Amino acid sequence: MVLMVVADQVTKAVISANVVGEIPVIKDFFDIVCWHNTGAAWGIFDNATLVLGIFSFVFSALILLVYLQTDAGFLKLSLSLIIAGAVGNGIDRIRLGYVVDFLSFDNLFGYQFPAFNVADICVTGGCIGIIIFLLFMSKKQAFRRDTFCERLLREKTAETGANRKNPKCSENYKNPQCSENYKDSKSSENCGQTEENEKPEENEQSEKNEQSEVKGQSEANEQSEENKQSKNNE
Repeated sequence: MVLMVVADQVTKAVISANVVGEIPVIKDFFDIVCWHNTGAAWGIFDNATLVLGIFSFVFSALILLVYLQTDAGFLKLSLSLIIAGAVGNGIDRIRLGYVVDFLSFDNLFGYQFPAFNVADICVTGGCIGIIIFLLFMSKKQAFRRDTFCERLLREKTAETGANRKNPKCSENYKNPQCSENYKDSKSSENCGQTEENEKPEENEQSEKNEQSEVKGQSEANEQSEENKQSKNNE
């Protein structure tokens, strides 16, 4: 991390001291330049150097907190690259009032790509590394146990797993307790079983009704037979 910040600052100092205008390296493709960028990439937030400089250090502090809570080597490398890039450009913005960009590709796939520097390379490489980690390597234990990041990741994973186990739980499901935001985990585990429990109750009720009808019919038959018998006796 420190080495990347030093490399960024040294290359910018060398370019600022020795380069005026443009130095063609590969004709109509790649040039060494010395441009002063008072905004962000592609010229956005122009003349907002101080705000961007403060944001760079605040952002670096937040990334550093995540860095200190992980033991995954690849993730730590990616985060350290992002921190180094943010600090490198932040130093320029606070110290100089602009960022020195010196790598310029004139015709990259038919596109005039914005000039950049070592710090920009670090940030881009770190972001790509995080994407690779999340897609292919995040199944392993990424953060130290009982840290904020670990608890947040564990809660999110548990919530996703609960929704997968209960496919009937949805916002439109007739049971209002079956929803993603329902806080009672026990009801969340039991949701989706309501419909299955209702069917046995309906069947039981219908059986009772049938038994009542049969019993009533048999009593009516017995009563009619008694009446006939009493008439015959008379």
